[in-house]
Amino acid sequence: MFDELMKIPAFVARDFQLLFTYKLALSMQLLNIVFNLFYFVLFGSLFVSSSVPSLSEYGGNFISYLLVGSIGWGFLWSIMHETSTSLSLEMVMGPLESILLTPTRLTTMIISYAVYGCFYGLITIAILMIVGFFLFGITVFGTASIYTLVIFILSMIMTTGFGMIFGGLTIWLKNIGQTILLIQNIAMLFSAVYFPIAALPNFLQPIAHFSPFYYSVEGLRKSLIPTTQTTEIMFYITILILLSILSLTVGFFVLHRGLIKAKKDGSLAFY
Repeated sequence: MFDELMKIPAFVARDFQLLFTYKLALSMQLLNIVFNLFYFVLFGSLFVSSSVPSLSEYGGNFISYLLVGSIGWGFLWSIMHETSTSLSLEMVMGPLESILLTPTRLTTMIISYAVYGCFYGLITIAILMIVGFFLFGITVFGTASIYTLVIFILSMIMTTGFGMIFGGLTIWLKNIGQTILLIQNIAMLFSAVYFPIAALPNFLQPIAHFSPFYYSVEGLRKSLIPTTQTTEIMFYITILILLSILSLTVGFFVLHRGLIKAKKDGSLAFY
């Protein structure tokens, strides 16, 4: 077990080396984050109303609401993207089968991708905080508490579990890239990322409570509002604990079964 844990920094260092090797690609990724934020700020400000209950907690400040949602979603999807798509890249480029011929476990690789995604997510957070402060005069984490940190950690664990599920399905079913994009768009719609759930039609609003990411994004917002009751924050933390346990359990199972099937079919090196 100790040897497996020691391999994680090596995988993370390799991913960071590849990231900073392609400086143009990195620059475009980071600029894309900034321009997406501007797009939603300008577009959303035309239609959103300060009378929406979720915005009243922010004093009707839509930009502040949007910035927190962007930070939460950017962090979550950085982890989700790395844990779910890195395996497909390993299969396309060829080293996955060679790596698994060594004592390295597949779960070690997945955890490494999650750690790398977490670090990249922190870079995203830093950029959004800088943009929010210098362009809009908003200090996002000025009211952060220990509950904010707990929600970030639980969200990371939960998202790693979901990444393992999609990683296992990638090994099992191969190309599921469009499925991930579809799920991303659906999750964004029902997770109160860029607009309050109250802005949805009434018959669609209950669906948000079935989105795991809703509890991460909304829990983050609640933890940053000083007037939020502790019991309300604990509700989101409890849900995230249960979702973390469930996603990791299912993730380990799907990843293990996917690997067994790929080895049995001889398709581990193909995508």
